[in-house]
Amino acid sequence: MKTFRFDSQTNKSLAKKSLARTSLRLSGAVVLGVSFALSGILAGCGDKTATKTNASSTGNERSAYETTTDHAMGNPKAPITVVEYASVTCSHCANWHETVYPEFKTKYVDTGKVRYVYRPFPTPPVDLANAGHLLANCAPNNKFFDLISIQMKRQKQIFGSSDIKGEYIAMAKSAGMSEDDFDKCMQNEELMDRLQKIIEMGVNDGVTGTPTFFINGKKVKAFTIEDFDKEFAVVLGLPAPKTDAKTDSNKDDTKSEDKESEEKGH
Repeated sequence: MKTFRFDSQTNKSLAKKSLARTSLRLSGAVVLGVSFALSGILAGCGDKTATKTNASSTGNERSAYETTTDHAMGNPKAPITVVEYASVTCSHCANWHETVYPEFKTKYVDTGKVRYVYRPFPTPPVDLANAGHLLANCAPNNKFFDLISIQMKRQKQIFGSSDIKGEYIAMAKSAGMSEDDFDKCMQNEELMDRLQKIIEMGVNDGVTGTPTFFINGKKVKAFTIEDFDKEFAVVLGLPAPKTDAKTDSNKDDTKSEDKESEEKGH
């Protein structure tokens, strides 16, 4: 499983430098200000007619593994709740959302078997991650997951843009927000406090990289759909699903790449 990794000390250092005052700078000029008056620990836009499973949870029904401010989708009474700590600037998170999430959602969330929760855990460039997570939280509830998705898909486009603020404003407008709404969102201290608490919760739960998954409150090493098949079988007391030799070989290759990456300090 490939994840962006950093230790808790790095987390704290990034928090002091970035969460205290986050700014997106382009050619030396501040183009977007995000004031995070905090001290603590850091660690695709769809149709307006959103379906139930695409909408962020707005009711009072929640699983036992959610907080009152979590964004979730799927059946709140499902036997399994998956919490993902991720960042819209994490390439491994983008990979998961592009290659695994569609099948994960179709197979488990849309069928009512799994409740899925997304929790922001910013990674470098932290300024962009903070802005992206704020934007998703400021948008209407049924646009939260759309905005997370489009940021995952457009990572490279955003990073390479000559008009970063314009990229975010375009996404805001696609969710029904105005440029003025966007500017106010970037100064919303209540949301900043909420995001900071999520970060602290993640650190306290042992999140050291992204994406990190919890299944019914237990941290697991899962990335592929086969990983989740096995983990869910354990939770439900079912026989472990069979995997073919090709799948196991691919997973071994991934583990080797991860081990090599960790040894190099990435």
